[in-house]
Amino acid sequence: MKGLLEKSLVLGLGTFSLTKEKAEKFLRDLEERGEVTAAEAKKLLNELLEKGEQEKAALQQTIQHTVGEIMKNLGYIRKEEYTSLEERVKELEARLSNTASPEETHQ
Repeated sequence: MKGLLEKSLVLGLGTFSLTKEKAEKFLRDLEERGEVTAAEAKKLLNELLEKGEQEKAALQQTIQHTVGEIMKNLGYIRKEEYTSLEERVKELEARLSNTASPEETHQ
């Protein structure tokens, strides 16, 4: 029964487009038709929502990684990398300004 319900949900609604409201309505309809009990419907809803959140998180990670790779291939750097480089340049400039050249000390 559970396999049939999952297949129906995936085929009919699509895992990524499944909203809590759609899932609740679908399971409520099944419950009204006597195909599942209230407890089964609640358990299935929780499982589907949890799976949806896991898939959403995985998709977000994939998108972030892909966009990062594209930006890297195009020659862009992340803000954190830029900030780190900027701080290093400031440190080096400070060191250079504190170190007087031999010509400056002889004058």
